Amino acid sequence: MKLEPVEITGLTTSINACSCELRRDIHVFINYVMEYEVKRTYRNNTLPKADFMKLAKLVSDPEAVNDVKSSGSSGWIEYIDKLALNMGFVNYDTEGQYMGYTSSEPSFPDNYIKVNTDKYRHFLESTPDKQESFILKVMLDDYKDCKNEFFSRNILGMLEVFDRRGCATGVVPTLNFASIRKFLLELLASCKSGVWHSVESLIKYLKQSHPYFLIPKDFKVKNKYDKRERYGNFTERKGNEWKYSQINEKDPDAFERVEGRYIERLLEGIPLIMGYVDTAYAEDYASDLHPSIGHIRAFRVRDRLANVMKGAISEPKVWIQPNFEIYIESALYPAQILSKLAPLTDVVKEDQVIILKLKKEKVAASAARDNALDIVSLLQSVSSRELPQNVLTELNAWNSHAEMFTLYEGFSLLEEARALPEADEYTLKRISPNIRLIHSADKLFGRLEDAGWVPLSANHQDSTLVQLPEGACTVFRRKSAMAISRSPKKAILSRKTNIVHYFPSEELYEIFVRKLIEAKCPFEVNKAGLSIIVSPKSDALIKEIIKELRKDYHISIEDME
Repeated sequence: MKLEPVEITGLTTSINACSCELRRDIHVFINYVMEYEVKRTYRNNTLPKADFMKLAKLVSDPEAVNDVKSSGSSGWIEYIDKLALNMGFVNYDTEGQYMGYTSSEPSFPDNYIKVNTDKYRHFLESTPDKQESFILKVMLDDYKDCKNEFFSRNILGMLEVFDRRGCATGVVPTLNFASIRKFLLELLASCKSGVWHSVESLIKYLKQSHPYFLIPKDFKVKNKYDKRERYGNFTERKGNEWKYSQINEKDPDAFERVEGRYIERLLEGIPLIMGYVDTAYAEDYASDLHPSIGHIRAFRVRDRLANVMKGAISEPKVWIQPNFEIYIESALYPAQILSKLAPLTDVVKEDQVIILKLKKEKVAASAARDNALDIVSLLQSVSSRELPQNVLTELNAWNSHAEMFTLYEGFSLLEEARALPEADEYTLKRISPNIRLIHSADKLFGRLEDAGWVPLSANHQDSTLVQLPEGACTVFRRKSAMAISRSPKKAILSRKTNIVHYFPSEELYEIFVRKLIEAKCPFEVNKAGLSIIVSPKSDALIKEIIKELRKDYHISIEDME
């Protein structure tokens, strides 16, 4: 297909290039719902304004925060919300209940969003091309009689749509918009990428080569009483008049006024939302005809569209730098890799190249949570080249810290004098038969109260433990119940002496760290002070390391006061 190229620099045009990253925002939305208990509004079944605002600060739409401030909601977030539902990643009541005989509209009491974790996890584990195909299929299949490019404005669209009256009758309900959309996407993929093409020439090509791509030549209607005119669903009006006139298929420009308008609106629909095309509009456009026609002048196809249609999406490239930064270059949002690296890193930058940074605390915490997790192997599996030697050394040191202690933040300890099956789904770890480490304590307390229990909450201080009230059921002995002895109490104080070695250079410090790790010797490090703390039992090993290094270094030990 050869289309007429357009030089838009000499025209008065505005360019619409999608600034939102739909693929990323799907994961932002799912992770938000996983973290917070989101209850939809009672009347309108939308997200509460507080959740809209929190999400607006996380999603890629630069206008989301201002939209929520001005209207209480965000069209982009609502679009992501509906897409996540259509993809099967979340579930919630969409039918509602009629609360009494006088109710004219459904209500949605206690309508919480639930995440289908199995389906979402399966999506994350699939390859980038399969993820893209799945998202695209859901979007292609999302249409109803009146929900299509003719009658519904796209979330990023600027063009007027046809009047909706009668859109559920006639020829429109018989059209397969999924096939129509796919056909046009494949056609756009054949255009030369990076070049502005005339929309008018695209419409002209379709009129000559594929005049029935939208409405079949021999079309049918579902109901024998429906209008049988080819363009019976499409009306237009002039100026401020409210009288609509039906488009006659015998008019010489009828194709441009119906199929042409559809092509214009499709270009600013799925292709624009998915970042497959950019669109250009005439800023000096003026017409008395509604819906508008010819307002969109040109489109430019991106390489991404051709690669998606061919199934030729390249795998992401990952580089891990000596400064612990991870660079990810990917044609599509690398959800699979990011899901693996997110627990270990902080986000430095999100752009065409995503930059993460490994964090010592997160690496140690992840290793402590999962003893089977091999972080070095994980990083090697995603990296496009060998890991830097200093990164390998530090990772091993960080893992050794994970073996020393585990710090839990945002969790609670649950003491149970009797078995509480209600607590099973909130339990992270059983510390003893009567003590559990739990998450979401508030939710669990509500569940226990509903089950007839009377749970007590104790917020212990850093220096002292709160005493439970008299009558509380506890497995711990109370102070009042302890026998009081007047005889002198015996107390044994324990002490432990460690040895601190200070190093004159970072090079020598790194060598000692690596040698101690290889020998599986327990130690503590202070990289800022270039020091290593070991037990006196390790003195023989330290002497062996010094003896080995004396081939290259003159090493002596001085005692410090």
